[in-house]
Amino acid sequence: MLYTCHRDKVCVINKVTRNRCQSCRLTKCLEVGMSKELVRNDRMKKKKEDKRPLEVEVYVLSAETEQMIEGVRRAHQGTFPSLEQLGKYTTSNSSERRVSLDVSLWDKFSELSTKCIIKTVEFAKQLPGFTTLSIADQITLLKAACLDILILRICTRYTPDKDTMTFSDGLTLNRTQMHNAGFGPLTDLVFTFANQLLPLEMDDAETGLLSAICLLCGVYRWLFQDNFTEAAQFHVRQKPRLP
Repeated sequence: MLYTCHRDKVCVINKVTRNRCQSCRLTKCLEVGMSKELVRNDRMKKKKEDKRPLEVEVYVLSAETEQMIEGVRRAHQGTFPSLEQLGKYTTSNSSERRVSLDVSLWDKFSELSTKCIIKTVEFAKQLPGFTTLSIADQITLLKAACLDILILRICTRYTPDKDTMTFSDGLTLNRTQMHNAGFGPLTDLVFTFANQLLPLEMDDAETGLLSAICLLCGVYRWLFQDNFTEAAQFHVRQKPRLP
């Protein structure tokens, strides 16, 4: 390819002006020792790279997988109202009421834990395949995973600017109150986990699928968990990515 200079081949070539005259730029490159073959190969390489089509991964969900994801989404939403659906309320934390408050929180937390366990059982029974297991196996899986699911669920109701978590009846507790209510040494770990979940912006389907994976891990992985894991992967890949 031949380049022509329209200014008598006296153009000043620097970082700012180098793209204004290809002829003088080529001349300067050759003057400083660059080979013609290298210049040509580099130019051809760039042209090929420019023409290379963008590779876009396309993930197509089967009707069965879509049905599974939607079923898990409904199961999660039906047993765990979102933060926006709750009427939040907080507790007073004055020093003179600290002892009675701690006792009250403990009782309240115990009551809420029982309700959350019941909702987790309801969620599990709506998962495809779960009720085909024996009652003994269902109980074993629920006992093993219930705490993990409860923590995952409460962490999705974390409010970072206030450093609080909201329970299913709207009770909103700060870090100290969570500790006194029964989380104890787990409190900081739970809040750390909640902060790590924030960038993921998980929707109800993802939270439900992750809960299902927690429930069906271990001995039944080969039977059920891989299906939920695959569904979760496909669902995440379909989400619009933030710039």
